[in-house]
Amino acid sequence: MDVVGELVYPLAGLLGLFAFVSLASLVWEGVDRKLVARMQRRIGPPILQPIYDFLKLASKETIIPNTANFMFRAAPVLALATAIALLAYTPMGFAPVLASKGDVIVFIYLLTLIGFFKILGAISSGNPYAKIGAAREAAIMVSREPAMMLAIFAIMWRLGKLGVLRPFSMEIFYTHNIWEIGTPMSFVGAVILLYVFFIWLASEIEVGPFNIPDAEEEIAEGLLAEYSGRYLALLKLTHSLKAFISASLVVAIFFPWGVSGYFNLAGLPAQIIDLLFHTLKVFAVLFVVQSVFRAVTGRLKITQAIDFLWKNVFLASLIGSLLIAMEVIM
Repeated sequence: MDVVGELVYPLAGLLGLFAFVSLASLVWEGVDRKLVARMQRRIGPPILQPIYDFLKLASKETIIPNTANFMFRAAPVLALATAIALLAYTPMGFAPVLASKGDVIVFIYLLTLIGFFKILGAISSGNPYAKIGAAREAAIMVSREPAMMLAIFAIMWRLGKLGVLRPFSMEIFYTHNIWEIGTPMSFVGAVILLYVFFIWLASEIEVGPFNIPDAEEEIAEGLLAEYSGRYLALLKLTHSLKAFISASLVVAIFFPWGVSGYFNLAGLPAQIIDLLFHTLKVFAVLFVVQSVFRAVTGRLKITQAIDFLWKNVFLASLIGSLLIAMEVIM
């Protein structure tokens, strides 16, 4: 019975999270489009339009190019499956469903794997625009992830010095947080790393200056140029899930506080309340990084984006990491 429970309860929790996050991420996409439209003095589509679009795409015929191979069909399914697996390691206002020692490595691996499958699917389509988009995606991925990895490992290492049992587990953010370190240098470092994670998030979900791999005006949606029907629906849903998951990481690191304790709740009710509050925080972060960036910034060239991510963001990550670690190093 214990073995069955160990399998059934996490699986049920993961499926419940998938259903909730899918709905929440699609609703946010509609809110984002409405907000950006209002900022630009337009009316914008209905808030539920992304849900309608997903259902419509899922019911439409899928056209497969003659130049495509098997991976063209497999990539959207594998990307969505990876995003669902990633939910099990994502802090959502409470410890991840499959929290374990060192699960941050699994989180980073699965997050990167989603982009890899998109690149593989684009290359497998045989479309030249898709191949250009894949090359841009690969270049952006290689440039953005080092800053994030350096920052998150530095933060977890520093929090580990506060006496936690599993310092490189994502659940650490709900026992200790970066603001608890308390020294002036660590506070400045935390602010710098908050900037790093905001820019990383914008590049991860490819909005504003980093809307480069899919640039509709230049390469006809790039990675998605040949996708249609249910495969396109799966990729759109995967992108929405990835945006929610990436923003959840930022919220867990810098704004991890819950509200269930104020209502003296425990167990499942506490998790539900904290999940809803976490979702509001995710929407607030995405408003700044996604809506505002899209409304007020233009797209960078691929060379400009790579230079910016290495010379500005990675350097800021290095400085911020050193500042929060300085007390221990010295």
